[in-house]
Amino acid sequence: MDIKTKYFKKIDFWARELRLPLFWLTDSKHNIVKEGALVLYKNNIIHVYHLDDIETKLSDREYKFFFDKLKAASYKKRVDEIRDSIKQIVNAHARLKVHKLTDKELEKRVFELISFLDDYSNTYSKTEPIALSKIEAEEERFKELIKELGEMRFALRKDGELLFYNLFGVFLKEAAKRFKLKVADLFFYTFEELINLFKGKKVKSDKIERRKKGYALVCLKNRKILLVGTEFKDLYKKIILTKPKADHLEGRIAMTGKAKGKVRVILHNKRNIIKEVEDFKKGEILVTEMTRPDTILACKKAAAIITDEGGITSHAAIISRELKIPCVIATKIATQILKTGDMVEVDADKGFIKILKTK
Repeated sequence: MDIKTKYFKKIDFWARELRLPLFWLTDSKHNIVKEGALVLYKNNIIHVYHLDDIETKLSDREYKFFFDKLKAASYKKRVDEIRDSIKQIVNAHARLKVHKLTDKELEKRVFELISFLDDYSNTYSKTEPIALSKIEAEEERFKELIKELGEMRFALRKDGELLFYNLFGVFLKEAAKRFKLKVADLFFYTFEELINLFKGKKVKSDKIERRKKGYALVCLKNRKILLVGTEFKDLYKKIILTKPKADHLEGRIAMTGKAKGKVRVILHNKRNIIKEVEDFKKGEILVTEMTRPDTILACKKAAAIITDEGGITSHAAIISRELKIPCVIATKIATQILKTGDMVEVDADKGFIKILKTK
């Protein structure tokens, strides 16, 4: 998508996630959105795009890294170390009486955990689809490596959920209580502001409220720029509110096969996602941003899977191959184009989805 601004000339869809903390995204050690990324926040959803030619740079770098067998082996070892550390951290925190920590001890715990999350996410990010696109182009050559990276990515994601629970459900919950704030407000503190909070300096409530209404974080080479108000609205309107139109969709092949059926869209920003998964009917076509453990039941009943996001190491790719279900990933706009009840024909041999009838 070509969008000329003073910050970038071109963007391409990367991922959608549930709300992520601004302080984590603005930490200089956080490499996932360190350079060449745009983050848009609105209505509890994070939309992430990569800018200009950053995908080429990342995919070239990771291709060279994983082509080196010694480096690839060191990565696998690092993943095992990260996973072991997560277990140790979670077990240690389970025995900790957080309310008895002094303010200094609480501060130390919070920033130690954020630092570890940075290390965790920087390891996880090496399996991002945009980082592996060059490797995917030579899928047969790297077949075994791709399988291993997919399994490691899935395991890291699942383990990482425990870390976030510890950070927000335990330590920041206690910090919010002590500083007379809502935990939700802390999601909108920058990294520097969080540091200052433990020195007794709060961010003005009106500033936090403006960010809650929506913000854009532009991540350039040596700086991160936070936009709110009109500047954010203009970007959001151009990128998100401009709805694409299409009579077909194209994406990457995750699992070959063909299927025809009614669409059921399941979005992860819905509070009733468990009910939506339970209501999913056998033979329907699952359309989602990216399959996750909470949509496994729907995957098992689906005639085919279509996602906005993903690469060959994504959860949808792994699950669809395991279940032998036709799957097309990385369409970028499937959840924007398709609605529950639409009729589609999926040709996963070609990565093509034909829209037969809209509701």
